[in-house]
Amino acid sequence: MELRSFGRTDLTVSPIGLGLAALGRPGYINLNHAQDLAHDYDLAAMEARAHEVLDAAWKAGIRYFDAARSYGLGEQFLGTWLSSHAIARQLITVGSKWGYTYTADWQIQAQVHEIKDHSLRTLENALSRTRRYHQRSSREWTSN
Repeated sequence: MELRSFGRTDLTVSPIGLGLAALGRPGYINLNHAQDLAHDYDLAAMEARAHEVLDAAWKAGIRYFDAARSYGLGEQFLGTWLSSHAIARQLITVGSKWGYTYTADWQIQAQVHEIKDHSLRTLENALSRTRRYHQRSSREWTSN
């Protein structure tokens, strides 16, 4: 797949990206999500499925991944996938969003799955958590 410049940055992205929302949360708004997961919400099973999809996306040439913090464990699943592959950092671009906080705590029937809050405090908290997570995972992720 041909990579393209991302705006005026030095980043390159594939024209198609992969969002991890439905891969990182057992309960999601997609139709037939429960059937797709065979009602198996075991954390390890969902991570393995996410890795399978990431493998297929990588093989198809996708190099842009969307792993917003509100996507449950999508960011973590992407991190463990990256740590298990010898992928140089410059070969992928990871995007994120802020303003939604995942609150379902892996519960399918949670009253509220996420809270919308676009305050400066929420942005600062999300950025801080993401940086801490990536500092931990970058020690495991190759810098080829």
